[in-house]
This record gives sequence, C-alpha cells and structure tokens, in this order.
Amino acid sequence: MCAHSKGGVLATAHPFDNLIRTGCSPWPPPEIVQKLYQSRQIRAFAGEEEKTCKSGLGFYCDLQSIHSEDAITWSVFGTAGRSSQRDLASWLTDLFSLIDISGLETKDADVFLWRRVPHPDTLVPGGPEIDVGISTANALILGEAKWQSGVGAAQGKLKDKDQIQLRGEFLKKYGSSLFPNRSTFVVLGISLFPGAFKDTTPDGILFRSTTWEKVCSLATHPHAQELGRYYRWKKEHTKTAGNRLQRTAEIAGSR
Repeated sequence: MCAHSKGGVLATAHPFDNLIRTGCSPWPPPEIVQKLYQSRQIRAFAGEEEKTCKSGLGFYCDLQSIHSEDAITWSVFGTAGRSSQRDLASWLTDLFSLIDISGLETKDADVFLWRRVPHPDTLVPGGPEIDVGISTANALILGEAKWQSGVGAAQGKLKDKDQIQLRGEFLKKYGSSLFPNRSTFVVLGISLFPGAFKDTTPDGILFRSTTWEKVCSLATHPHAQELGRYYRWKKEHTKTAGNRLQRTAEIAGSR
C-alpha cells in the first residue's frame, strides 16, 4: 500500500516496504532503527494519503519516501555488508573496478552506514555523517549518497565548504594517523544522475563518482536480481519532471 504527497511523490505505508531485507536477520538492524524517526515531511500529505502514511508505524518516517537516499543506501550497501566476507569481497572487487581504482584490497572488508566522524575543522563530536563507509586492509572510502538532491554547501566552521570537501579534509588531516595501516583514502559520490558531483577534495585524496544505476547493475551483489528490480521500481516511480539537477547532469554527461 502506498500514498502520494500533494506534489505527487510516492511513499510506502511502512518504511520496511521501501527496503531490501533479504539476508538480514534479525530485523530491523540498528542502522535502520536509528532512521525510524518522525518526519516533518508528513505536512506534504493530506486526508487519506496522510492516514496511509501513518498506518505502518503510527507516524511518517523519511524512509517511506521513494526519493529516500537512505533507503537505497541500505538496500545496496547495508545488505552487502551483512553478507559473507567471500560474497562481500567479490562485490567490492567489481565496485572498485567500476570506480576505476586499482590496488585496493578486499581483505578484512567492513561496510558501515551513517556514522559520524569528528569535525575536520574543530574536532568536536557530531561532525559529518558518513552515508556509507568501506574499510579494507589498505583503504578507507567515505561515500556521500544522493538520489536527486544536490551536494550540500555552506558547510564547515565558516560555512565556506561543501560536503565532499569536508570528507576529503577529514581524510587528509587525520586519515593516516587514525588509520595507519591504510594507504589509500577515497571520497565517493553516488547519485541518480551522472555529473552530480564536483571534486573539491584536497591533494592526496582520491575522488570518484558514479550512479546508482551502475552500482545496482553489478552482478556480484549478494542480492543482484532483487536489487535490479528494486532500482528499476524506485526510478520508475521517482518524480523527476522539472528537476534542475537532472537537467544540469544530463547536459554535463553529453559533453
């Protein structure tokens, strides 16, 4: 069962209906529980549509939106991180090839979601939230996940940096000291659209970007077929008409 916002955005009646859960037991995992908070976006729904949105949990959660970047982040990376080391390593090999980085090991691979790092400007707790992190024996990748939204600007102590720059500066300043066994540090951007990111990382930090379509097309994902269906469903029902970011990305991709 689904609802539509006043603007025509699809939302599931229950957040779990917007997530891949295969292979994840017990359910829900802590990563998902921390995202089950009440959203102010319920104001976008009215009447019976509002009732449908609240029918699952008793309140509306952002994970219910078809536009939720957290929902696809979990469905791709969260499920992969819950798989065996063998399956995870196989998929990461293809992912690293997709983003064109050689020499990355898959030994001791770990995937984490929505963890905050100390702020690179001040070292206070509660710094940037890392949408997805991939740690291996010789590399650390910090990923910024987007669906249709753009990269957040006016970040940092002086509000003069963007999200990509902040993550790159954290790795530049503290990567080697906090993770002394890692030799490669990467900031990765993933979006529905190509050309959605600009490299603002400091020297010595690699930057890569890709699309959800390419990531979801990797045949070695532990739930590749289900993930392919999930991505097609999500894209089909995403409301993109008149989206400025899409037009900009399409222009950039044609150059």
